[in-house]
Amino acid sequence: MTHSQTASRARPCTGSTHRMSDPQRWRPDFARIRGKVYLAIADQIEHAIFAGIFRPGDLLPTQRDVADDLGFHVNTINAAFREAARRGLIESRTRRGSVVSTMAHSG
Repeated sequence: MTHSQTASRARPCTGSTHRMSDPQRWRPDFARIRGKVYLAIADQIEHAIFAGIFRPGDLLPTQRDVADDLGFHVNTINAAFREAARRGLIESRTRRGSVVSTMAHSG
């Protein structure tokens, strides 16, 4: 893998107000993680939904992919996804992935 491929893979896709062509490529911004990691990641999922990066029904990246890209244990990412689900932002289905809830934009 070349340096430019590595750099582009590691660079998170965040903060954009326009819709990404592939929401599966979204990752939390490592530089903005403060305090409890799982809460910070859940906050970034929420921000991405309300910024229009994700729309209701969109599939989120897998927890394993996010964990591998950020270098956190998958249990930490799982806690973040559970928190986002608790907030009504996403719906997680075992072995099927997590999708943005249809109720996420109505709150």
